[in-house]
Amino acid sequence: MGAKRYLVRWPIFWLCVLSISCIGSLMLPERLCFAQDLSNRCAGPSLAHLLGTDALGRDMLIRLLRGGFLSLFIGIFSSSMAAAIGLTVGVASGYGGKVMDRTLMGTVDALCALPVTLLTLLFLAFFGKSLWVLCAAIGLTGWFSFARVVRASTMELRHRPFILSAKGLGQSSAAVIVRHILPNLLPTVSAYGLLLLPEAILSEAFLSFLGLGVPMPRSSWGNMMVDGLQFFQRHPMQLLWPTFFLLLTLLALTAMAERNEGPESFLGGVN
Repeated sequence: MGAKRYLVRWPIFWLCVLSISCIGSLMLPERLCFAQDLSNRCAGPSLAHLLGTDALGRDMLIRLLRGGFLSLFIGIFSSSMAAAIGLTVGVASGYGGKVMDRTLMGTVDALCALPVTLLTLLFLAFFGKSLWVLCAAIGLTGWFSFARVVRASTMELRHRPFILSAKGLGQSSAAVIVRHILPNLLPTVSAYGLLLLPEAILSEAFLSFLGLGVPMPRSSWGNMMVDGLQFFQRHPMQLLWPTFFLLLTLLALTAMAERNEGPESFLGGVN
């Protein structure tokens, strides 16, 4: 039972430790984050540098935590934007009638037919490369599937007896949506919405490999992996450390989403 309990709770444990550490790294002086020690390049772990240094002599642990904060920030901001758009479109389509449903879902189907990567690249090419443009590009191209899931759940809910009763009592459509539809969509939204977060983080890492990631001098895990590829033969840990942090975070977020409708069950124990 102890081993099973640990396996269930490790994602929330890892994400809590990672989040606290990443936020704590922001309190460190900037000189520690960008300081270069060319005489100590590609060094292994030591008391001064717990995870060693990179090809420019910068502390790997500090860079990983700073990069993790930026990757998580991009993921949270972009996935929140995608969830908000998808929730709005899905509820409007599922509850607004046949005309609105056909219009909105036709638009979604047309957007889904286009490669998401191409849409993101076009957005970045048109608006330029910056942190906020990158977040917007990922968020505005990540809501299509989420809208379909919300639409299907909304259409199933609108025929429930309590919804019909609320409408029969004269409640407006807005009141029915706010008081009855949205609260009952919460399990679906929290479960599927949580899957948007690792997708957004992975999208940023992929765009970094195309040279469209976080602009320098900022560093994300994606940027660190790109830098690590150049020195893989000489110093493989420069690539392996950010890859390990990225994969473990993606696994933790995916495990939370697949386990239940949100992080609450991880705190509630195992039945």
